[in-house]
Amino acid sequence: MSSSLIVPRRTLGRRMAKHKTLYLFLLPAMAVCLVFFYRPMFGLVMAFQDYSITKGLAGSPFVGLKHFAEFLANKDFYASLRNTLVINGLNIAIGFPLPIILALSINAISDGPFKKTAQTISYLPHFISWVVVAGLMYRILDAQSGVVNLGLKALGGQPVPFLRQPQSFWPLITIVAILKDLGWNTIIFLAALSSIDVEQYEAAIVDGASGWQRLSHVTLPGIAPVIGLMFIFTIGMIFSANGNVSFDAIFNMRNALVRDTANTIDYYIYQEGVGQNRMSFAAAVGMAQSVVSFAIVMGANALSRRIRGYGAF
Repeated sequence: MSSSLIVPRRTLGRRMAKHKTLYLFLLPAMAVCLVFFYRPMFGLVMAFQDYSITKGLAGSPFVGLKHFAEFLANKDFYASLRNTLVINGLNIAIGFPLPIILALSINAISDGPFKKTAQTISYLPHFISWVVVAGLMYRILDAQSGVVNLGLKALGGQPVPFLRQPQSFWPLITIVAILKDLGWNTIIFLAALSSIDVEQYEAAIVDGASGWQRLSHVTLPGIAPVIGLMFIFTIGMIFSANGNVSFDAIFNMRNALVRDTANTIDYYIYQEGVGQNRMSFAAAVGMAQSVVSFAIVMGANALSRRIRGYGAF
């Protein structure tokens, strides 16, 4: 091969020099990540210490894996683990496919005011604070004056104390969390649907494909990578503080009467760290939570690569 046809390999420095403007735009985001995400990770050292505010990280004595062994022997931790898995599991099983279905339904509607109104109404609840949502739920489901129980009384039934029954908390928090974020998650799948080439639908129509066949052979395969990516992230957040049902939801919806089914790992960390001032213990639980979440993401990604041939990274 002639030497004139050999293209010199660009080094990282040359690529950065060529695209220096784009890299400059990345600097603010990188600074935010370093300050608010990576810098606090140095505090994980307290998980291996008996941390004291007066002594600080440098002066607090190291105790090794003492706190890890302690929470693994604590029955309250396993109760919170069970609640976390059940609540987030229900949210994934029911809440993950619903935004896809809603996106397909909205996408099938012709462009017009009805379509825009449906989109707006569906995603507006995402912007309502959990404090407001919890307040509304307590008013609607109140045993004496709530709309639901007033309707039950009018039909001859007995009032049901939904928010005071431990067995009611799991389905209740699942329904409320799904309704709050249903429209917001739908936006992602609507964006994926808009990227499908229209010519594929035209070719399918020419070939005589029915609506169901166009859905199963064009639409769903077209958004399959996005569905897989979102599923990996959703599975990975099953133990996360910003997971499928967030700490804000649990903190505002729970009460002392439903603590047996409402206390999740995130609330357990808050209760031990802030409520009991056991910072090192809470850091150990949080560190274990992050490690398990990371392992789940990596496992889900590897499984996706094996089954579908691609993953999130």
